[in-house]
Amino acid sequence: METSTIRLPIRKLPDHLDRSRIATVLDEIEGALLDDGGVYVRAHADSMTITIEVPTDQLIDAAACLKDLGLI
Repeated sequence: METSTIRLPIRKLPDHLDRSRIATVLDEIEGALLDDGGVYVRAHADSMTITIEVPTDQLIDAAACLKDLGLI
């Protein structure tokens, strides 16, 4: 299965997400994408960026959910 990558800068996360608890933010993103869009993703982060790996055939659904969450 092919995957696509979405990268989000941590410094631009909305204020309602706790930047000091990135593991929790990753869980929230994964859960929201699965619950709201039926999209199974893998999310991980480094010190500056959240990387979300999405099945390419679900990229549009994932982007729509991320937009609804205010992340893009």
